[in-house]
Amino acid sequence: MTFLRNAAVAAAAVITAVAGPAAPAGADPAHHTAEAHAVSVDGQSKNSTAEMAPAAQKPQIQPASSSADRDAAAKCWSGRTDGGRKFFKTCNGTSYRVYVDCTDGRYLFPETFSGQWEFRLTCPEGTHADWGGNW
Repeated sequence: MTFLRNAAVAAAAVITAVAGPAAPAGADPAHHTAEAHAVSVDGQSKNSTAEMAPAAQKPQIQPASSSADRDAAAKCWSGRTDGGRKFFKTCNGTSYRVYVDCTDGRYLFPETFSGQWEFRLTCPEGTHADWGGNW
């Protein structure tokens, strides 16, 4: 009997180490979402969240601080990371959306922006921000 109890404890330890601790009963599973906080030049503020984009979804994107085409919906500049989960940039345009590339994938924010906005895009916990831009 002691052998079976020890085997069960050892198995539970291995499962926890591989899969992580179990969520409490009734708890929602952890969502891997990125967050956006934007402030316009006239003081408006917007917040948004994004799930990781499916690999098949590849909108025409423009990296921040790139030499944007004249036809692009927006131009972004001052792109930078904080070395952790956050990516910062400023964009100006007529109708555009933003994205952030995190170490686990790309997050496309659904909110449409118009005019000049300063963005703080935050990757999910356990990841780092690589870069971002607009689409």
